[in-house]
Amino acid sequence: MKTFDRYSLLCFSVALILVLTLFIGGEGQENKKESIIGIVYDIHTTQNGYTFLLEDCDGTDIKCFARIEPTGMGIYSIEGSYSDDGGMLFVSSMSAAADNEL
Repeated sequence: MKTFDRYSLLCFSVALILVLTLFIGGEGQENKKESIIGIVYDIHTTQNGYTFLLEDCDGTDIKCFARIEPTGMGIYSIEGSYSDDGGMLFVSSMSAAADNEL
């Protein structure tokens, strides 16, 4: 009887750990794709691409990195993923926003 109880407790513990890992483990912001429309400004050239600031509709400034240069300051639709610490948005696609997107 003690053997059954020990194995039951072990199985329950492993199952609980797996369930918690599935629910808690996948909530990182780095895996989440973001789609943002905002005003691009403060464009700087770096060795590997371009950094710039994007002011979204809420007035929040988001630091971004892209391999392609924004064609000047203006309104852009940007898609990308945040860095591990959430401090920078790595741009995967960028286009000048059309009037109907605003």
